[in-house]
Amino acid sequence: MWVNLSSIMLSLASGLLCLAVVHTLAIPNSAELDKRIIGGYDLPDRAAPFAVHLSFTTGKGEEYVCGGTIITKNHIVTASHCVFQPSGKLYQPSKTIIGYGNDKRESQQHVKATNIQSHPKYSGDGSKPLANDIAIITIPTLTFNDYVKAAPIYVGQIPAEKVGIALGWGAQKKDNDPNTLADELKAVKLKVGDVEGCKKFDSSYVSSNGSRICTLNKYSPGNSTCKGDSGTGFFIIENNTAYFAGIDSQGGRLNDPTCGTSDGYTLFTHVQYYRDFIEQAISPSN
Repeated sequence: MWVNLSSIMLSLASGLLCLAVVHTLAIPNSAELDKRIIGGYDLPDRAAPFAVHLSFTTGKGEEYVCGGTIITKNHIVTASHCVFQPSGKLYQPSKTIIGYGNDKRESQQHVKATNIQSHPKYSGDGSKPLANDIAIITIPTLTFNDYVKAAPIYVGQIPAEKVGIALGWGAQKKDNDPNTLADELKAVKLKVGDVEGCKKFDSSYVSSNGSRICTLNKYSPGNSTCKGDSGTGFFIIENNTAYFAGIDSQGGRLNDPTCGTSDGYTLFTHVQYYRDFIEQAISPSN
């Protein structure tokens, strides 16, 4: 059970934290990087056994990192923009490493992907919100235990001001130093935004019950998600269980990617909205 993760909702109430999550983080160099995790809340042991760290290597030997969420013993959900190389090609499964079973990256077990499926209608046009930003990574069968579990998908309504928790491993310095990636998983409490506020960043936004969940920094000035841990999950806690609601897709400010400002936002891909794609991708016949 995920009682520990629900308990940090109360711990975070008095001081929200900044988590780095928007686009993939190149190691060791990337001119595009902005803020990452500033501080961050270390999770209790076994609080998030469904969270995984993803590492991708290009043909040129460049490494990029993201996060993901376990949904079955053989499948990880992440963001589509995580699984594409800068060249526009999908990463090779053999160059995709999944770290799991521990909040500390250095203590994780590792497996290589066996298949990667991006949503067929994914659009990576950076001039507007990423469309259909979801992908499924197939892996060898995991053994579930207290440290490795699947996250149940949240199927309820997501109204404005609904509270959730975003997770991730991200660099911890404002100067974007990729050598300061957090070794331990971090958490931040976020609130779903109102329609008027979210439309400033996504003109097609109607509510967080559509294809995207929108959170606004105005509820937590100085704190937000940002670059460094795309693909990690946004979770809603109900009945002492963490339900997988969103996938970190993008964020920042209206006209620039700066994070942590009171006028900023984060968009998460709404997992339940893509239930049909997920079920098709994980079916034995695929």
